[in-house]
Amino acid sequence: MPECGSMEGEITMTNYPYVQSCDRLTIDTAHVLPEESRGFARVQRLKKRVVEATNYVCMERACIVTQVYKENEAEEIYALRAKVFDRLMREMSVYILDDELIVGHQAEKQRSAPLFPEYAVQWIMDELDLFSTRGQDKFVVPPEVRREFVEEIYPYWKGKTFNDRVLSDLPEDVKLLRMDAQLYSTNLHEGGGLGHVYHDYSVLLTQGLSGIKQRMSEQLLKLDDTVPENIPKIRFYHATTKMCDAIIAYAHRYSALALELAKKETDKARKAELVKIAEVCANVPEFPAKSFHEALQSLWFLQMLAQVYDNAVSITPGRLDQYMYPYYEADVMNGVLTKEQAQELLEVFWVKFTEPIKLYDADSAASHAGYPMGQNLSVGGVDRDGKDATNDLSFRILEAHSHVLLMQPNFSVRLHNGSPYAFLRAAVEAIKLGNGMPQLVNDEMFVPALMNAGVTLQDARDYAPVGCVECSPLDTFGRLNGGYFNLAKIFELAMSNGVCRITGKQVGPKTGDARAFTSFEQVLQAYDQQMEYGVRSNVKWNNMLDFISRDRMPVPLTSILVGNCVDEGKDVTQGGMKYNWNGPYGIAIANAGNSLMGVKKAVFDDKVCTMAEMADALENDFEGREDLRQYLLNKVPHYGNDDPEADSLAKYATDSFFDKLIGHKTIYGGNFVGSLIPVSSFVAFGLQTGATADGRHSKDPLADGISPSNGTDLNGPTAVLKSVCALDHLRSPNGVIFNMKLDKGPLETEEGLEKFMDLIRTYIEMGGGHIQFNVVSAETLRDAQKNPDKHKGMVVRVAGYSAFFNELSREVQDGIIGRTEHKLG
Repeated sequence: MPECGSMEGEITMTNYPYVQSCDRLTIDTAHVLPEESRGFARVQRLKKRVVEATNYVCMERACIVTQVYKENEAEEIYALRAKVFDRLMREMSVYILDDELIVGHQAEKQRSAPLFPEYAVQWIMDELDLFSTRGQDKFVVPPEVRREFVEEIYPYWKGKTFNDRVLSDLPEDVKLLRMDAQLYSTNLHEGGGLGHVYHDYSVLLTQGLSGIKQRMSEQLLKLDDTVPENIPKIRFYHATTKMCDAIIAYAHRYSALALELAKKETDKARKAELVKIAEVCANVPEFPAKSFHEALQSLWFLQMLAQVYDNAVSITPGRLDQYMYPYYEADVMNGVLTKEQAQELLEVFWVKFTEPIKLYDADSAASHAGYPMGQNLSVGGVDRDGKDATNDLSFRILEAHSHVLLMQPNFSVRLHNGSPYAFLRAAVEAIKLGNGMPQLVNDEMFVPALMNAGVTLQDARDYAPVGCVECSPLDTFGRLNGGYFNLAKIFELAMSNGVCRITGKQVGPKTGDARAFTSFEQVLQAYDQQMEYGVRSNVKWNNMLDFISRDRMPVPLTSILVGNCVDEGKDVTQGGMKYNWNGPYGIAIANAGNSLMGVKKAVFDDKVCTMAEMADALENDFEGREDLRQYLLNKVPHYGNDDPEADSLAKYATDSFFDKLIGHKTIYGGNFVGSLIPVSSFVAFGLQTGATADGRHSKDPLADGISPSNGTDLNGPTAVLKSVCALDHLRSPNGVIFNMKLDKGPLETEEGLEKFMDLIRTYIEMGGGHIQFNVVSAETLRDAQKNPDKHKGMVVRVAGYSAFFNELSREVQDGIIGRTEHKLG
């Protein structure tokens, strides 16, 4: 089999046999999920506590960090970051709640958001009194928290945060497109940390932090401290060693607390559990995990603490069923745990992922509504040799999800043509339960797509969805979220000679007065020229952000679990990863494609208006031209209906985006690659987009992901799949998001479930990269709007993540309700 890069041309799904076929399994009834979620009483109590928890702003982290900075302002950045983390681990609150078996919390209260003042404080000051009343992602700010922030935290950090440094470097051309016109948004990176990373937890579980420290110690002994290029490596090793010691001390604090609680506990069963927690935390993560319980606890400590340390999201555990299986199998086979005990541990672990939440500014919250953290766990798929990787733990994880049904972790099932029947059946049984998970990701598409991005065959097979669905192999670091990039705004600028219709400013190049265009080719040329200019701006700003992050906010804690950082003595921000790329998110695909189709059909094919009339109608938001708007809505073919011409223009809109990214490099030498991922930005970016030639009014929401615009997909689910697969998913190795809403009724029958499975198989065979389903009816969702207390805990799929429906803004709720509900025929 040829090595990666030895073939001529791009790798496709048909010219490279990267997945070995395997026989389908017959249904194993022990693996098919039960019709009703039985669950464990302990797990349901833990779940209830999370669902009913009040979301608070927590000041503990901010106070500790600020004090360390005040005491150590002259320190070099690695030493300073290590001292901050060390103090956090020794002073943060530790507590164990009733029923917990896996321990560790990011804040003083269970579902509270810590603050990261070293990254940004101005927006917190500006919005402090609005957190409890804004449309989504609300937080309670206790009076003492407000006082501490206003009187102590803000005065120290004002003017010297990471965000202050970022804004001081903002070029005027970037300001026009990024800040004023909102063509793209990189909010997460302008005041946040470096997340969207796939941690190699197998290293932690097999070596422990003591083993990682030993490797660093051995490397440190080899370094001559008189050699200048060794100085950064020495600093890196000293910082990471100190941070490992800090985590060990933190775990030991939990061990001591558990023993203290055990001494006071009168219930014998709970006393034994607390003693066990003490034993587990005394061993992990310091040493290699010896049991399933220890493996879960070790992972949770690092997973949670990575989010405390760095102001980041989408810290991804990845393929849990692969690296966790040896511990599960050994304990069950050796009688250490019964399957029921192992299942309960897994479900207790599952609940923990919904505890961490993050405080966003208003703009970011609008694009990430519902407290998403992007902690993506995946099961299934192929192994590094191309064989089906499904095992018993894959099914147990599906069962854990089906019992818990919370918004986190973000849960993915990897599928391929050889996925066992029983596994697919278990996945659709889980989807039927209605919280939008698991999402389904296609190995048949993403393995060759990643290889086209330069990933080796075996590494590509071992990918995991990160965050929403940004597919990444291990040892990868970069801005997998390169910012949301609005393709509908590109169309707007093409039709307005580069003028933003929301602000009236000249933000793009002058590509010609659309009123004077005499051919559709001129429209496409203007679109491409605006795209070229917009992409260059996004690339420039992303690379500037990388430079600032490298100098101001290295991430040594993340680095011990990524790539060759430990062996090379390099932080990931210094290039210690194996793979690197930047993946801007293309959004509003249907709007851009349908708008191109609208202009072509109305002006050049059917001649119902002139180009000048079309341009004037868009500039005036269809005022006085409702007839034209209705024509665009009802007479023009739309993407999502298996119409070849409409689908080809949607493909053109995305291909232009992909084309203009080609050749651009990150500061680490990696490529800029495409992705088609909206999160919940379709509402926020709609507010920044003028009227479009698909009949959409100015400031109305945009289309979601690669899904058709709401209400325009009229020819059934198979037609939608064909349209979606007309886009070139292979050009989007960083991920795509496709939402589909299904009528739940047919899924209650055996025939309906089989049709559902056939629909999924068809999509896999057609080359679709990703699909996820909401199976909650519009009626139920409308009732949840009217009676939120009646539906507390209802989870729905928003974009590449799920959220509590009642925690979403009304606009995002309406967008979900408005999606076409398809019936399986």
